[in-house]
Amino acid sequence: MPWGQNYYCATFSNTFLSRKAFLGAPEQAEESAAGITVKIPKAGRYQVLVRYEAVPRFQTQFHLRVEQADAVKLDRLYGARDNIKIWPFHSPLQPELLMSWGAVENVVWEGHDAFVDLEAGEARIVLTAGKQPEPAARRNVDLVMLTSDLPQVADRIATEKYLPLDGMLTQAGDVYLKLHNVPGSGSVHLTIPPGTEHSPYWIHTRDWKPKTIDAHPGQSSEWVEVGSLLDSLNDGQWRLTATSDGKLHYGVEIGVRGVDGKIETIRRIDDLAGDVELAYSADTRYSRKISTGQEVLSELVEHLKAQPVHGKPLRRTLVYGYTFDRRKNDEKYNALLDEFVQLMGATALSTDSQGSFVTDGTLVRDYIDVRGKTPPELREIGQKLKAEGRAEKIAVVSLGDEITLPTPPADDHSAFRAWLKGRGVKPSDMDATWGDDWEKARWSPAIDAAESNPSLFYYSRLYQHSYGIAQQKAQTDALQEFLPNALIGANYSPHHGHFYLGETFSWVSLFREGAMTMPWSEDYIWQVPVGSQQMSAISLDIFRAGIRNQPNAKIHYYVMPHWPGNTPASWRRQFYGAIGHGAKILNLFEFRPVQAAYTENHVSLPAMYQAVRQGLHELGTFEDIVQDGQVMPGVAAMWFSETGDVWDNSRSPFDAAKRTLYLAVRHQQVPLDVVVEADALAGDLKPYRLLYLTDQNVSRAASKAIADWTEAGGRLFATAGAGMFDEFNQPNEAMRRLLGVEQKSLDVPTEPVRLEKQDLPFAQTIDGVTFPAATGEVQMPVIDVRSRFELAAVGDAGPVVKGRFSDGAPAVSVRTVGKGQAIYCGFLPGLSYFKPAIPLRPVDRGTTDDSMAHFIPTEFDRGASALVASPAADVERPVVCSEPLVETTVIRAKQGMVISLVNWSGHPVKGLSLKLSIPGVPVAEAKLASGGTVIRRDDGYSFDLDVADALILR
Repeated sequence: MPWGQNYYCATFSNTFLSRKAFLGAPEQAEESAAGITVKIPKAGRYQVLVRYEAVPRFQTQFHLRVEQADAVKLDRLYGARDNIKIWPFHSPLQPELLMSWGAVENVVWEGHDAFVDLEAGEARIVLTAGKQPEPAARRNVDLVMLTSDLPQVADRIATEKYLPLDGMLTQAGDVYLKLHNVPGSGSVHLTIPPGTEHSPYWIHTRDWKPKTIDAHPGQSSEWVEVGSLLDSLNDGQWRLTATSDGKLHYGVEIGVRGVDGKIETIRRIDDLAGDVELAYSADTRYSRKISTGQEVLSELVEHLKAQPVHGKPLRRTLVYGYTFDRRKNDEKYNALLDEFVQLMGATALSTDSQGSFVTDGTLVRDYIDVRGKTPPELREIGQKLKAEGRAEKIAVVSLGDEITLPTPPADDHSAFRAWLKGRGVKPSDMDATWGDDWEKARWSPAIDAAESNPSLFYYSRLYQHSYGIAQQKAQTDALQEFLPNALIGANYSPHHGHFYLGETFSWVSLFREGAMTMPWSEDYIWQVPVGSQQMSAISLDIFRAGIRNQPNAKIHYYVMPHWPGNTPASWRRQFYGAIGHGAKILNLFEFRPVQAAYTENHVSLPAMYQAVRQGLHELGTFEDIVQDGQVMPGVAAMWFSETGDVWDNSRSPFDAAKRTLYLAVRHQQVPLDVVVEADALAGDLKPYRLLYLTDQNVSRAASKAIADWTEAGGRLFATAGAGMFDEFNQPNEAMRRLLGVEQKSLDVPTEPVRLEKQDLPFAQTIDGVTFPAATGEVQMPVIDVRSRFELAAVGDAGPVVKGRFSDGAPAVSVRTVGKGQAIYCGFLPGLSYFKPAIPLRPVDRGTTDDSMAHFIPTEFDRGASALVASPAADVERPVVCSEPLVETTVIRAKQGMVISLVNWSGHPVKGLSLKLSIPGVPVAEAKLASGGTVIRRDDGYSFDLDVADALILR
């Protein structure tokens, strides 16, 4: 089967198969076999290594048998969970490994201790697969390697830390090259270097060196073996350089060895007068294809020209990305590049290393990267740009990639004390025995201080956050002095810490304090096993909280079409989801095929280019509303806070519980915003009807504000442990009184759910809950966490038990507070909601829509859904879809409204109906961005929806 039908196929890391193919067997089968006869070159001891896909928690068993002279020399079981394997990423030899980012690239070697003694001559190698214990995964075998070079194998296993043994894999013996010199020219000296690797960042240990071929005028060389200079794990570039003592005019011929041992020509290129840029395949033995770099671009342009496109090119939206590099003195190639950029409709594709842009127009688009500079150095850069007349052309400034904020020096105690005094905090506030002795107030952010002096720990962490923000603001201030049109930011990875739950101080507070002016992150969610790619929107919602009341701010978001890895349908969902949740600057990152890419990231599927082209042209029909408008505020809010971050309230399984609760709320068609402590203290909770709280630590001041909001009519929904402790990690009397509960204990497992697709199928149900929903009594599972609590006496308005655990203990309580309600749920309803929706399948980095990486969960728990929806029963939704798993968000501007529509139902929806309850809806014109038919109805609109679209109302 071809690479791409296996579990681990992407553009990076450990997701490659040698010669882009594998032998496979299903999860269970009657015994099946595949065999090959090989020629053993010499008698001796051989190591028997197999490279295959080992799926953690699943069996991938197969046997390997080596036969010679009618005798079985080796019969060994490979792929069993208990077998010792050679793992990537600095990992020791061990049976199983779950990487922190998910078990999504588990290609391993096995056989560090497997040897066989063989004679010279023929031998038979046989792979067999039969039945195996459950849970079982497909058996995907890349290669079997017999080698007598035992010292090299041992050395690589001991010393290669990233991808051990992979450096032994080249196309040696597959590819050959012949030089033809033309009569009348000078003698030609051709240098053939190793091809550029993309599997991944040039990290393989290889001892390859360039080869050279010489030919006199009118002569041709013999075939020279050159496959040993080419990677067999991925395609790449291959630049041959030629010199001559006279006129340079030559040709090259490339061949592969056929099954009969003879070399067969697959390509000849003549009339060369300089260097030649080739594009090679990892599977030249089978593809029999060698192209030129120009042909790669030309074929893509011709593909796009043959495809229709609806919409119009962008004029106001910045769309960045790196694409094909412009070439000096190559007009034909550069004309093709200009045509490609024009066809795509992107506005800021960089076509050389200096960041030049080929698209004409007046849009301010220039981009500079000034990471690692001090404020004085940044001022110098600003002054230079101003002197050159470029300052006003700079639109985006990058201060780094996947950054973290600076931390104070270890002995920064005096600055810490000054910060405390500025906040009105005294030493006695941290320890009563300190009195007014400031010398005892020493910055102590280490985790061991959390138990010995939680108040000091809390203030130390807040100071650390404040320091980092101030340092970042100094850089931004230095640039803003000279760059009037620039937005300043740095890409935040959503995979540092707790996936897609950015920390409040850096994702919200920093932007509210002007330490950067452009929130920036990425949608890489199609490569990690969280519950759904829909969760990527959490990052955007957090950023929107950071730039609330800043109408000129713009979120910069990578919507990455990298293939293999992403798919056209998945990219379209992420594209429309990003726009709907507030992104106004888009970035495609590496937007060129592997044979033209610089890094391991690339886009090598023509259909993906067309998907991006179509999406950008559709955006061109409503970009004015996006750029001038704002996402309409939600009616519900989810709580994020620095207090919760200080006490790591998103540690697993609470991170997974928060992500899943977010989607459980969104699936009720309730628009949801992110709010933070500052919002509560400023009275900015007033517009919201609902507040979902998962943090266990809530500050005393915020607790009072939440209580006041609830009494005024708000509805608070708190999950297990939420609000039970204050900012000093002491019992939170105000929140316990508000909820009317007294927590006695909180049961948390030692091996919690961390990544939903990976862990939920293996999570045991620890209890059950019965809950009286509007449609009748429902039940739901309890996963990982159970809060054991009692109802507290809080006057006449005590809580009422609404749901019970299987032993009759209270599981859900509701307390009426003034005009509002406070609901306490003694478990994690988000995990309950997702539990039946995630099947027991291996997580992967698949590149097809039916892979687990792209699996869309839909079979959610109805009981948990009813519970999450209960406080919103009578809340009016601005938009109601006939299919609740179609996500809608509304962007409003003076000239109209756009409703982003992203289909998470797992299937196309025919006749989707949309009912609107939004004051002032424009009705003069209604169109779909895709050009589909819209039927106007009395209370809304109806149309068909495939993957994603936008309803444009003007």
